[in-house]
Amino acid sequence: MITASTDVKPDIHIIQSVGTAMECSDKGIIVSTRDGVFCTRRAVSCLVEPMAGDTVLITGDPDNQLFVIAVLQRADTSSIRISVEGDLTVGVSKGRFSVAAGHGIDLVSAGEMTMISSELTVNASKGNIFFDQLFYLGRFFDAVLERISHKVKRSYRIVEEIDQVRSNVIDYRAAKNMSLRGQNTLVTAKDLVKIDSDQIHLG
Repeated sequence: MITASTDVKPDIHIIQSVGTAMECSDKGIIVSTRDGVFCTRRAVSCLVEPMAGDTVLITGDPDNQLFVIAVLQRADTSSIRISVEGDLTVGVSKGRFSVAAGHGIDLVSAGEMTMISSELTVNASKGNIFFDQLFYLGRFFDAVLERISHKVKRSYRIVEEIDQVRSNVIDYRAAKNMSLRGQNTLVTAKDLVKIDSDQIHLG
């Protein structure tokens, strides 16, 4: 049913109607109603992006511009897209902002992604992180793990002050050469120091 508003100027005919979206593209949304087929545009307030087959609510001036202001019904609700043109900011002045999903959450950006917080907590039973390049800058880094494994092609580490390792067993193996260099080198053992080689050079 089409209704006309009486709170506007007499030369402007505002209608409101329910119809079916027949075609959706960047050029517009073709909506079929009982009163005819109209070319409309999605209103800014209609965040859900219409799809062909949706039942939508349109309003506006047929001689000027009609807008889809709401998606009322969709046969298959398994996929709903909320889209806007330009930047989108969601602000919560008080309270918390939560995003929950039953199967998964994907955050995808073709550009930069920034996270800023006074505290960050991540809990997961399994994690995978892939970086082409990774730079870390911080004051403290503490890790409490049961096991950690690294497999790299090259590894470089620079420690300006103290590098200390405490372990029950330490095993260093090199396929070719191993060098220990320092202004002073001390090797101390409580029970035994063993040097085994085909050749031993001292001095």
